Amino acid sequence: MRRLVLSLLVLFAVASASAQTLTTAIGSNPPTLDPHKTFNGFSFSVTNQVYEALFDVTPEGEIVGRLAESWAFVTPSRLDVTVRAGVTFHDGSPLDAEAVKASLDRLLDPDTGAPGRFVVSAIDEVVVTGERTLTIDTGEAFAPLLAHLAHPVTAIVPASLGDQLGREPVGTGPFRFSSWTDGSEVVLERNDAYWGGAPELDGVTLRIVPEVSTQIVELRSGGLDIIFNLPPDAYRSISERDDVVSDAFLGWGSAHLGFNVQHPELQDARVRQALAYAIDKSLIIEEFLQGLGQPAVAPIPPTVRFAAAELDEPYPYDPERARELLAEAGAENLSLRLDIFQNPDLESVAQIVQFMLSEVGVDLDIRTQEYAAYAEAIQQEDAQLYATTWGTVTLDADYTLYAFFHSSQIPQNNASRYADPEVDDWLDQGRGTPDELVRANVYRQVQQRVLTDLPMVTLYYPLSTYAKREALRGEIVAYSWIDLDLRNATLDE
Repeated sequence: MRRLVLSLLVLFAVASASAQTLTTAIGSNPPTLDPHKTFNGFSFSVTNQVYEALFDVTPEGEIVGRLAESWAFVTPSRLDVTVRAGVTFHDGSPLDAEAVKASLDRLLDPDTGAPGRFVVSAIDEVVVTGERTLTIDTGEAFAPLLAHLAHPVTAIVPASLGDQLGREPVGTGPFRFSSWTDGSEVVLERNDAYWGGAPELDGVTLRIVPEVSTQIVELRSGGLDIIFNLPPDAYRSISERDDVVSDAFLGWGSAHLGFNVQHPELQDARVRQALAYAIDKSLIIEEFLQGLGQPAVAPIPPTVRFAAAELDEPYPYDPERARELLAEAGAENLSLRLDIFQNPDLESVAQIVQFMLSEVGVDLDIRTQEYAAYAEAIQQEDAQLYATTWGTVTLDADYTLYAFFHSSQIPQNNASRYADPEVDDWLDQGRGTPDELVRANVYRQVQQRVLTDLPMVTLYYPLSTYAKREALRGEIVAYSWIDLDLRNATLDE
């Protein structure tokens, strides 16, 4: 009998310990766990727990130091940084200025093949000036540098480990890598030596569960502690339960319908304007999103600095005006192709847009591909329309406006092939001045111009959603699911 009691106590202790391991879900296997080799949310949802960047963006939009202890712009193009003292990588190697330089140099090196290299491409040189001090030189002034150095792709890695980081990540973050079973789960454990104080959680398990319906069942049964990106029907249903805490909030995301303005069928601005008039954005938000979205005009949501979303809607839903413009442009019997990637939300929105355009006499063929093929297709000269989602991860207008509308970004980011020398000058000016009033005015000019020229229509700003068990407390979800902060989280059973 005594042995039985002891066995039960051991089992109880094990169960109690396991209760402090948070379990969440991601919808797909991460392509890699090397933050320099990916631009994918499934990867960042893991790497953001393991690695850290020099800077961080708070839920209030303030840029703060993470691995940077202090910093100062000595000149508009020279940033001096002091690296935080007493920080080590998970393998025990020290974080110093040399390690930071090696990491940034690796990200900048074209041979690395970093898809997010453009985030730091303004950097000319990184120079070590002391054991914990370094200088980041951009050659010319680059105002959003701190915001860009907070992007997940700029995470500081021990560069000497090279390709090993893809399967066995080593960072400085609050959780360290334990194991990765492809298609099943990624397991992280607490970093007891974390410079910010060891987390309360023993670890984090990220299970790969593609079906949202399965995630919901697992949340209700206790198999998952928190889930994200719920479809509208699922969110409305689960938000009515008393045993689940849920929230929907405006993050940094936006959804767009882009036009290749250099394609013969779309070169005439009247055709693009007609397509904009034919789309009922409110119907998409009310019927498809069930209110889990906000009306959109500007390419960036109001969470981004400089109040981008205060612009008036120049193309209210008006199918009659759409028909008039198509007639004026001699495009009454227009046939177009829309490229999208495999995504349930985009596929549904594409079908809604297809129906709306048919109402004004436009035949729309939808081509759906996996993301890599889609990304390649929309960069081709014969691309016509494309639908995409985007996150202004840095919360700085430059990140989106420069990528979408500067001619130097054709066709990688500027898939619309939009080129306006004055817009280029404005965007360069916005990057080159630290004066926020000047930057705000410049970015407003850019957005007003592109609303006229119309290389894309911003359809809506989706609300980010999540649901969790009541036992989970102290987590922070800022802007997006990839930003889940568990440093102060607890599971109180």
